[in-house]
Amino acid sequence: MFVVAVLLVVVLFVALFLFGISQEQKLIQTFKDNDFSLDKEAILQNSDDFADSFELTLSNLGFLPSYRGEYQSILFENKFYLECHKTFDVLTLRTSAASYKIKVPKSASRIKSDLFTGKLLEIKLKGQTLLFRLPNEVQNAIYKRIKF
Repeated sequence: MFVVAVLLVVVLFVALFLFGISQEQKLIQTFKDNDFSLDKEAILQNSDDFADSFELTLSNLGFLPSYRGEYQSILFENKFYLECHKTFDVLTLRTSAASYKIKVPKSASRIKSDLFTGKLLEIKLKGQTLLFRLPNEVQNAIYKRIKF
């Protein structure tokens, strides 16, 4: 009976690990498919509607578990960069091989309050939900940028 329980836990752990890898690959593919070109990036930085940029830490990828409030990724760095503009945001994902930027409409972002972690930034991208932990010093600034 004990062996069956241990085997079941191992199989469950491996299944969760493989599902996490597939979700990370799906997220990276979403960024690859919708990546800005370098010309658009230069236009964005020089435009008048650029407001601010922030570094964000991914707290949860969908329902996948986090460790101490931070998602432990294998395929990408867990530091995202958010550039806020008046009508949209640009979210940057960095992998070991490349960096990808994706345009996020304001309607896909919202501030979510949690009792234990405080304020979280929730961004919905092509069927995936990303939860970012907001540092205390930028919570009000991001809240104002999202509510433009």
